Amino acid sequence: MDEARGEHLNKEERAQQGFVQGQMDESSLARIQAGPGVFVVRDGPILAGFAMTSTASLTGSGLAVETAKAAAKAVPELPLDNVFLYGPVVVDRRYQGQGLLTRLLVHVCIELQAKFALGALFIDRANQKSLAIHRHYPMDERASFEFKQRSYVVFTFLPAKIVNHYGLSC
Repeated sequence: MDEARGEHLNKEERAQQGFVQGQMDESSLARIQAGPGVFVVRDGPILAGFAMTSTASLTGSGLAVETAKAAAKAVPELPLDNVFLYGPVVVDRRYQGQGLLTRLLVHVCIELQAKFALGALFIDRANQKSLAIHRHYPMDERASFEFKQRSYVVFTFLPAKIVNHYGLSC
């Protein structure tokens, strides 16, 4: 995850190549592991990618809580315990552009669709690559919010819709 932060890149390179924000300490990782799941893709010994998922009740504070609040406002008829938070998600640069992110998203949705009606994620507006990728998926841009002088976009998606769109063979 450290490499995926893009801290060695300038502002323009980060926007074009994409980045993950935030730090993950042991207690944060333990909270996420206690949630819906951490989904890992390996190519032999190589960690090709992963997607972390959590729930609003497990997030504590920060960006994930703001995302959950925005999702709850966008879909007020849906109880918050029916929403999972998707991310962070990282695909090793060597595997980007090969459909791995899509396959990872579909797998997450297959695994979680019986328990959760909605997925939600946030993307920093400065992360142009991630915004472009997620706008390609059957997701809805629901809201935006400011947090610590940065602007974020909230996407929501129906896991069943993702699975139906891409099928089980993805």
